[in-house]
Amino acid sequence: MKPTSGYASNAGLETYYEIHGGPLRSGQIPFVLLHGGLMTIEVGFAGRLLPQLTALAPVIALELQCHGHTGDRPGPVRMDVLADDIAAVLDHLEVPAAHLVGFSLGAMAAFGVAVRHPGKTASLTALGASYTFDGMQHELVKLQRDPAHIPSEALIPLLPTEEDFAAWRAGFEAAAPDPSAFDQSVERINAMVSSWDGWAKDDIARIAAPVLLAIGDNDFVRIDHAQETVALLPDARLAVLPGTTHTGLLDRGEWLVPMIAERIRAPSPAR
Repeated sequence: MKPTSGYASNAGLETYYEIHGGPLRSGQIPFVLLHGGLMTIEVGFAGRLLPQLTALAPVIALELQCHGHTGDRPGPVRMDVLADDIAAVLDHLEVPAAHLVGFSLGAMAAFGVAVRHPGKTASLTALGASYTFDGMQHELVKLQRDPAHIPSEALIPLLPTEEDFAAWRAGFEAAAPDPSAFDQSVERINAMVSSWDGWAKDDIARIAAPVLLAIGDNDFVRIDHAQETVALLPDARLAVLPGTTHTGLLDRGEWLVPMIAERIRAPSPAR
């Protein structure tokens, strides 16, 4: 079935969304699928998680500010406003709550939805991200905040390749209201992430929805930090996928989707 699409307005921005596996029905909880930085729905999820999740329930896939069909607005890009943009799409579609599935930047924003809009969060699956940028590999944080830093031989295999950037640029140029704005969008997203203080620990600890935090064993997120994050949350599970890099998570749907399906059905035992 061909997806439907539209835009939802919040804070001066029209956020693009697609509905796959619809129509949305009352009483059915859909997924909200949130891409990583510099990606589009097509580049990040087509032929990967998108059709696999659609087999379970309808999927609302979004493109965040400075990404894909969604344009930009004046002022700095802010993580809290991205979270509110996601909530605005749910309001626009009259969806009371959704199962949030975010990758990388999308997962950081999804944590914000769980913090700022808990009633809209039926569950949260965070792939390759956490609630604070400081939970990433230490050298990656240094590189993000100091572009002049030369990556070590240990870090280089974790980083996106030239082919990755070429695919992201092509996806942006094919969809964006201003196809020439890719480099500017990269700068604006990087500026947001490098200066972001993260979500407060106390707020994370109050997330009552079931959480699945999934990272690769060779990911941006440190395993020790992922363990600390899961310990903070009332109802969370951690999956560390073997032989998996950060962007490689997107090709692990055959592992992830059964975990997500089980996670949204059953709460964890009391700890």
